[in-house]
Amino acid sequence: MAFPPVEEIRRTAAEGWIWGFALLQNYHVLYGQVVDGGAPFGAFQFVGAPAGPEGPPSAWAWLDLRAEPWVLTVPATERPYVVAVHDLDTSYVGFVGSGSTAGQAGHHLIAAPGWQGRVPDGIAAVLRADTSLVGLTGRTAPVEAGTETVFAAFRNGFGLRPLSDYLGRGAPDAAPEPAWPVWREEYLDTIEFFAVLDFLLGFCPVLPMEAVLRERLAAIGVGVKPGEFEPGDLHAGAELAIEHGIADARERLAQARTAHRPGEALVGTREELGADHLSRALGAAIGLHTLPGYAWF
Repeated sequence: MAFPPVEEIRRTAAEGWIWGFALLQNYHVLYGQVVDGGAPFGAFQFVGAPAGPEGPPSAWAWLDLRAEPWVLTVPATERPYVVAVHDLDTSYVGFVGSGSTAGQAGHHLIAAPGWQGRVPDGIAAVLRADTSLVGLTGRTAPVEAGTETVFAAFRNGFGLRPLSDYLGRGAPDAAPEPAWPVWREEYLDTIEFFAVLDFLLGFCPVLPMEAVLRERLAAIGVGVKPGEFEPGDLHAGAELAIEHGIADARERLAQARTAHRPGEALVGTREELGADHLSRALGAAIGLHTLPGYAWF
């Protein structure tokens, strides 16, 4: 394939690294929890003691939406909580919690991009993701002494199941098992960053607001056939330009981190962050899976 001029490759690599940084950081978590850690898709995992809305998640799960949507079930409760659903690039899809449900039990459908099926009866809300892999993180208030049994019952009221199971129908054919790239921290500093990004783009349909950058990445071979980008196929000038672009991007992120002031919005929905890829990258760097203030219970 014919490559753009080296200066254009460098600019594309810098912008692509900033744009893809949150994707790779989120994949780092997914890899550690599911691929390497052995947790299954579609099942809540409970870790640690609840620490409130500003603490780390005390529950998490990952969903693969390629074959069918999933249904999140929440209990009737007076206890404050929130379950945040985020795309693979960390953009929030939506929030299900005591603030949005008024403490009522309900079933909430989480669907892949482009899903056109009929919403079944009994579904309280539909959360439409922009990536076919999504994560869920749950938070609730700390457990008071003497209420451990009540808290266990509360926690057991949360569930995840495929739509086919919710409907009592046979499951569709499973999506093929991905060839998950092994995670290496050093990938963030090398051209291998774009090999992992290329793989992850197979779960990320091209969105209108990202179409131009995706076209530019495709011009250097990233995202053309997800999972098949080979850095070794690049000519020496292109490889060096990408390395320089990565260095440029890391410097931009470091400068943004130095300039950041508490209270500046770094997380939110895709509509809220828009094309501000640097803020999204900074949010992933300093507070991955942090909740926006309005989502707190």
